[in-house]
Amino acid sequence: MPYQRATAIEIDSKMREDFRKRLKEYGVSAETTDPVLAVLFRTFAQQLENLYSDTGRIRLALLDELIAGLGIEPRKARPAQAVVRILGASSPVHIDAGAVLRSQSPTGERFNFSTDAPVTVSGAQIILGAAYEKNQLRLLPGVEMPENFLAARPALDPVKVNLGPNPALFLAIQPPPKEHLSGHSVYFDLTPDARPVQEALASETWCMAGPHGEFSAQGILRPRPANAGLRRLEWLIPTSSAAASDEMQDKTPLLPPGFYAGRVFLLPAVPPDRQFVCTIPRGLEPPLGRIFGREVQHLFSQPRVWIKITFSRDIPPLHTAVGGVFLHAITASNVECFNQTIVFEKHGTAIPISREGGTDWQLVSPLSLIGENDTPYLDEMAPSTDPNVGRYAIRNGRIEITPARWPDGRPQSQVNVRVWISAGEAANQVGPGMITSIELKGGGSLRVLNPTSAAGGTSSESFATAQERFSAALLSRDRVVTRADLLAVVRAFDRRIRDARVSSAVERVGGALRRVERVTVALDREDFTDPDLEASYLRDELQSLLASRFLHDIDLSVRTEWVES
Repeated sequence: MPYQRATAIEIDSKMREDFRKRLKEYGVSAETTDPVLAVLFRTFAQQLENLYSDTGRIRLALLDELIAGLGIEPRKARPAQAVVRILGASSPVHIDAGAVLRSQSPTGERFNFSTDAPVTVSGAQIILGAAYEKNQLRLLPGVEMPENFLAARPALDPVKVNLGPNPALFLAIQPPPKEHLSGHSVYFDLTPDARPVQEALASETWCMAGPHGEFSAQGILRPRPANAGLRRLEWLIPTSSAAASDEMQDKTPLLPPGFYAGRVFLLPAVPPDRQFVCTIPRGLEPPLGRIFGREVQHLFSQPRVWIKITFSRDIPPLHTAVGGVFLHAITASNVECFNQTIVFEKHGTAIPISREGGTDWQLVSPLSLIGENDTPYLDEMAPSTDPNVGRYAIRNGRIEITPARWPDGRPQSQVNVRVWISAGEAANQVGPGMITSIELKGGGSLRVLNPTSAAGGTSSESFATAQERFSAALLSRDRVVTRADLLAVVRAFDRRIRDARVSSAVERVGGALRRVERVTVALDREDFTDPDLEASYLRDELQSLLASRFLHDIDLSVRTEWVES
């Protein structure tokens, strides 16, 4: 009998079956069970079911404490996620993160979604998308071109051109008159079998063509993880406004990657000295001339933003993997902020916080617990030198609070609790076109369209899945211990690293001998837009990563070398 499925009915049936078998061993055959024995069996079965249930809760509580002790992601619900396009803006409109979107499911239930990041929408338009692979350039069928481009009847067959050994995507965007593409977003609609392309997009570099059609280091952008699986593009060469924007980043805990993680990319603020536009990038004039014919000079006479995304050479065919590319799209998650002031004398110190504890919602993540003197509460496992700090722990669907104390030792009487909550798997019912409106001041002219259904919502993580994560965390996968660990981390750091070698040495530093691990990575110049500059950034970032995960008191040295294609 499976441990987790031991219900009272199953236990009662098993006891009756075992009782009849024992009677047969003594030569007694009984078709019916004595009523008194039946009552005893049902009573014992109910008691055993309660014992199984209590044991299951103890196992979950113990696992939750072990996970919290390791500092890994706790066991919790995942919100459903959808992709939303916001259309109808003639001039740039900024939409903050957390903007509320209203939806209705086929069953009549209403679910609220919140945008996962701030985004700017405008009249900008993608006028062309093309895929380059195997020395051929072809138009992407999923990109909606303007009517004047369609009227030219462009060729759909690929044309031959030599733009290098690496596949790439090219996007031509008509920007708004002001602000260039600052804060805009790009959404890639990928086919179901395009998993390798989705994983590659999460790390591949973008490059914006310069005013003379050149792709240089000034226009290089790199994706970085953001809230709910979004990718935020950052300049390779930082701008003066980058430091200020980093300081203004919201400190709200990030949502875990959602179902559409890695498909929406947010462009950074574009300073005036990098608002690059050009007519046609270098090398694309001949193939575009063969695709659009005599109309090419007229169609591409206006300067536009050109973006190139370079991929590794073993990537699957791009023209079949990319179903469409769209601007003005953002992911939205089925989360709401539960905000309540808890008075300990009235509500106690163990507060139901999810459906497991008796509420109508699922817990996604705690946001903050603030005491009476505006000091934050800490997780019970977080280190602190303040003996008066308040603490909390989440167990069995409840948040258990240890009240903070005043300097004289008196316990505080209340705390403000803010948590992310979700409808869990119920919000997966929201299909395409069912997100109908957005709450935005002055946004009456905007239209909301969700081309995808909501997906990925779960009500809770199972014991087996959480146990597997816990087991993986106990291994040395996040720590560099052996030489094999070191090589694995180096090779996984960037797909442009062709090979890696590790050698050990002893060097004299400050009059003492110290052990040094020398890491040499092999790179190919064809994989970079600006090889020397990008390689120096790669080397510095790799050394910083290894230093944070390597054993204490061992020095590291990272070098790069170039290899032929």
